[in-house]
Amino acid sequence: MLEMTTGQKIPQMSGTLGEIQQSIQQIQFSLTQVVNNQNSLHQRLIALETKLLEVQTNATQHLTNLTNQFKSLRLTHTKEQKQIEYNPSQLEENQENY
Repeated sequence: MLEMTTGQKIPQMSGTLGEIQQSIQQIQFSLTQVVNNQNSLHQRLIALETKLLEVQTNATQHLTNLTNQFKSLRLTHTKEQKQIEYNPSQLEENQENY
């Protein structure tokens, strides 16, 4: 399993007790590195997810603001058009008074 994960060859468990102990220590060290790398990757993933959520929230707020601005522009335009359509006589009176 460790060999598949790290790509490192693990020596056979034969030889003196000292050699076996050294092999076990090498395996423990390699497993510690794997765990540390996993923890680091996990923290980076959390940071990326947090940043993505912030970007999504920011984009949603901008889209909402733009939508509201667009609605305001349309309403203003609609108001002006209605004023011109429904008050033609009032416009003529105002122009005559000037």
